[in-house]
Amino acid sequence: MRTFSRWFVVFTAAALVAGCGPEKEEEKGEDMSEMPTREVVKERRAMYADTDIAVDLSHLSIRQRALIAKLIEAGKLIDQVFWQQASHDAVAIRDSLAASDDLAAQDYLAYVNINYGPYDRIFEGERFVGQGPARKPAGAGYYPEDMTREEFEAFVEANPDQKEALESQYTVVLRNGDRLEAVPFYHYYMQTGEIVTKLEEAAALADNPSLKKYLELRAIALATDNYYESDMAWMDLTGNDIDVVIGPIENYEDGLFNYKTAHECAVMVKDPEGTAELQMFTEHIDAFEQALPIKEEYKRASAGSGNVLEVVNIVYFGGDFQAGVKTIAASLPNDPRVTQAKGGKKQMYKNMMEAKFDKIVVPIAERILERGLREFVDRKAFTSFVTLHEVSHTLGRAYVYGNDDLSVRRAMKERYSAIEECKADILGLYNNKLLHEEGIVTDVQRIRTIVTYVAGLFRSLRFGAEEAHGQANLVQLNWLLEHGAITKNEDGTHAVDFDVFMDVAEKLATKVLTIEIEGDYDAAGELLDTYGKMTPGIEATIEMLRDIPRDLNTRYVTEVN
Repeated sequence: MRTFSRWFVVFTAAALVAGCGPEKEEEKGEDMSEMPTREVVKERRAMYADTDIAVDLSHLSIRQRALIAKLIEAGKLIDQVFWQQASHDAVAIRDSLAASDDLAAQDYLAYVNINYGPYDRIFEGERFVGQGPARKPAGAGYYPEDMTREEFEAFVEANPDQKEALESQYTVVLRNGDRLEAVPFYHYYMQTGEIVTKLEEAAALADNPSLKKYLELRAIALATDNYYESDMAWMDLTGNDIDVVIGPIENYEDGLFNYKTAHECAVMVKDPEGTAELQMFTEHIDAFEQALPIKEEYKRASAGSGNVLEVVNIVYFGGDFQAGVKTIAASLPNDPRVTQAKGGKKQMYKNMMEAKFDKIVVPIAERILERGLREFVDRKAFTSFVTLHEVSHTLGRAYVYGNDDLSVRRAMKERYSAIEECKADILGLYNNKLLHEEGIVTDVQRIRTIVTYVAGLFRSLRFGAEEAHGQANLVQLNWLLEHGAITKNEDGTHAVDFDVFMDVAEKLATKVLTIEIEGDYDAAGELLDTYGKMTPGIEATIEMLRDIPRDLNTRYVTEVN
């Protein structure tokens, strides 16, 4: 195997803060004079509320707690890999700032640590420290920094034998002279061997057979970049209190093509009481599929057997899970072969959700909803909506209708993440219609769901228009405003027309589902271009929320020993 070297330019902390670099960097011609000032960076840092995340592990055995400790050790190595994936200069800038005692350097370092690099994940990838591109390169750390989409596509077309490797989810693309070459993750990232060892050690501590099997297979997967068998084993976990998502999972970081996956780790302990309360949704997944507002021939006979719904508490987040805005739930695995065979696993991060609801959603609702609506903002409605959002990721087709060889993800390319998040959101809302018709959701609960959803839209909008969830919520909000389901009052608060709200939402659900099912890349672009944009009115509302935290800056303080 060919050996590749990666070169980083290490700047002094003073040069980083000043936005200065060596002469060869200046030759790039980047105008860094518009970078945010130190005071602005401090203000942005304050947008993340410092929050300690802890879980009571007293019910676990000594071996179980030791297993969790091993998983955290593996997660911290995964975190190191993600720093390299986030951008080419993320590690160099972080380490240079960390080596300085200068107060300004420490202010910048605090924000670098939240964003995993010098580019602001909320403010459209804007560079806020250091010398380099003024905006985060779309290819993050996966491709040569100066590589264009056109260059990549032209090279693939000219070298079809390299297409599979270059477009793989699990390779880094490097330049070798005038050629592009793909290097597997397990060869490229030096932490891989130690991650594998930690997972093997964790497996040795697992008394539950299904957990032991999964951890053993996941170690093999990290060493080979072949995740199918371990994903299947993950879906078969039973009777265990501990779970972990670890490895290269999501494609959000690759803004060029959504091909490459990002390393992440979530160490979790299950919440049996919460899981039991919400299992009801799993019994309705096939009914949700049949109730989708699409052509009959587009519907599947089943959404997949074996869908699992769980409530868990987070012990540790690392890598992509920890970068910028923190996840409150996930629907995995992403491999359509696995979800076709076994369905998916929807995990709700209870302690994360509760922290965000209390620190962010409630203050937003007090500011942007008209007075008569505020009493309907409800923690359980928030939890239930997020649950239905995750369930809804498995609804609709994973492959384009009439072409079982083309996944929706591949057909949508870089537009997939925003379109898919929009689908899951609007179906999470729409599925309340079925539950209401069956009498499971009362009239008051339906109102609470709608009002809490509206407040939640503004929470996610503040992630930034360039982030998939933020753009997805812009589509929804602009659509609902345009069609009169939401109206804005003169005082800046918002009202809801409950008589038309669900009908308007249903029309958007039909549009987004059809785009995915037909693999219509152009229609996806038209929807995002028309509705996925900030408007002066929305910007004015967001300005009203300026002093409310946008998200959490989390520390994981669970005692595992």
